Amino acid sequence: MKMMKNYTLRSGYNRRILQFLWRLLTIAALTQASIVSAAQAVATVSKNIVAVNEVFQLTISIDDNVNTSALDLSPLEEHFSYGRPNVSSGTTMINGSVTRSTEWRVALAAKEIGDFTIPSFRIGATTTEPITITSLKSSNTNDQGTAQPDITVDQDIDKNQLYVGESIRYTVRIRIGEQMSKATLIAPSGDGLDVKQIGDDRQAEPVLNGRRYLVITRDYQITATKPGTILLRGAEFRGNVVKSGRGFGSTLRIPVEKQTDNLELTIKDKPASYQGLWLPTQDLQLEQQWQPDNLEVRVGDPLTRTITLRIKNAEQSSMPNLALQYPDKVKVYNEKPVYSTVNGYTVMTLKQVILPRERGELELPPLSINWWNTETSQQETSQVDGLAITVLPGDNINNSLNLPLRSEPSSAAPIAKETGAGNIQVVNDSGYWPWLTALFAALWLITTALWLKARAASRQIVAAVAMKQPVMNVAPLAGMKQAVKDNSPIKVQAYYRQWSQNNPDNPQQEQLRQAVHAMMTAHFSKQPEKWDSAKLLQLIQSIGLSEKTATKNSTTTSALAPLVPEK
Repeated sequence: MKMMKNYTLRSGYNRRILQFLWRLLTIAALTQASIVSAAQAVATVSKNIVAVNEVFQLTISIDDNVNTSALDLSPLEEHFSYGRPNVSSGTTMINGSVTRSTEWRVALAAKEIGDFTIPSFRIGATTTEPITITSLKSSNTNDQGTAQPDITVDQDIDKNQLYVGESIRYTVRIRIGEQMSKATLIAPSGDGLDVKQIGDDRQAEPVLNGRRYLVITRDYQITATKPGTILLRGAEFRGNVVKSGRGFGSTLRIPVEKQTDNLELTIKDKPASYQGLWLPTQDLQLEQQWQPDNLEVRVGDPLTRTITLRIKNAEQSSMPNLALQYPDKVKVYNEKPVYSTVNGYTVMTLKQVILPRERGELELPPLSINWWNTETSQQETSQVDGLAITVLPGDNINNSLNLPLRSEPSSAAPIAKETGAGNIQVVNDSGYWPWLTALFAALWLITTALWLKARAASRQIVAAVAMKQPVMNVAPLAGMKQAVKDNSPIKVQAYYRQWSQNNPDNPQQEQLRQAVHAMMTAHFSKQPEKWDSAKLLQLIQSIGLSEKTATKNSTTTSALAPLVPEK
């Protein structure tokens, strides 16, 4: 019985092992069948007879989930244009059966007429079958069978004969009736030619025969840099025409290149007989305006001269430097030239502010420019006249500019006085010092026994002071301060000039000069700048306090000295 029982247990154990092995073999067989099934890949097309650049669809599928980058489309590049593939993948389970798939849909177009093969594609361990595509001529191709998208590129040029240094205008117009991406326009070029774009592109959207187009216009300036016969290579338009097939789920970008015709330019050299700055152009215009335009001005009153130079098809770098030599009787403030482009002309506008410094007759210089007329092949001269004006005396502050000014504030102005005996005695005039000296001399006369002699000396000093005529009614610093508050830059400059001549060694001389110059620049520039008068007022106040302190110390020393008895 015992042996029978052991046999039964062993038999049940073996049966379970056999069942496990059977299940394992079944799973392995199913897995192998799935692997074999997933190894199948198929390639199909929506049509295999197409026209040049006609869009059709290529579909590649495989019964498995694979990496979406497993498909390499580069073998198509030789004969086909293709877009970015639309990839989809998924897994389904029906009645316990698992199905996996990956699919690529690609938009294609044949580049030219002929029979071409879509090669087989390898995905993992399997490959697709090749497909033959027949490409036929369409109504939108040229004689060579090359696709002709609805894009035209035209050019226009002023002339094909010019001089070295002369500029011409080159215009490109692009008419686009397609959807484009990454469109670029390559500028024309040539050896010995300097090409620059002028301004921004101009765009329009005309409707022609019921279709809406985009028209882009771009201008170039071409300048010859050397003589000879030069080939001008036309501008080139490049881009991708975007096409898409309905229901394809993929867009196609077809490269397009359009170039304008090449041109031959004849470049002439500068004539040996020409004199002056070389300015070759079809037209040059020189004008000026005076403000005010009357022939009489006053000392210190600003006179504005605006000079406008227009040169056709000229580069800004070739515009001449308008240098004028003005007489020393005026102060001139030059603004930076302003450049612009108007109707094919490069325009330079120069503004000058002229300040007469002395009364009398004044001749302001004319301006002439030599240039070469490329239409008549002759040298010409454009000129604007100068101006003869009469400078009248200004107000008191301006008139003071012509009066002799003291060079040293501490030095005395010698004044001749005739004494009763007929002799000439020279007495030094020290401004305010005689009054102070006279006061302390009076005190000294009271305390000394020689009061008669001291009184006589005092009378002589007082008489000398009475003979002095003041140079100005207002002290320079006080007048400058008031002129700043009145926002009168001309008066500020006049007072500053008087103060600077009287105080050449003042340590704040340069600081004050820069502050006044900043004020004049702010008032007379092309675009007036914001100017804060607080800094200049503070500087004037500081100089005034310094002068008062120095005057006080000097007065105390000179007045008390006589009270100390000499040993």
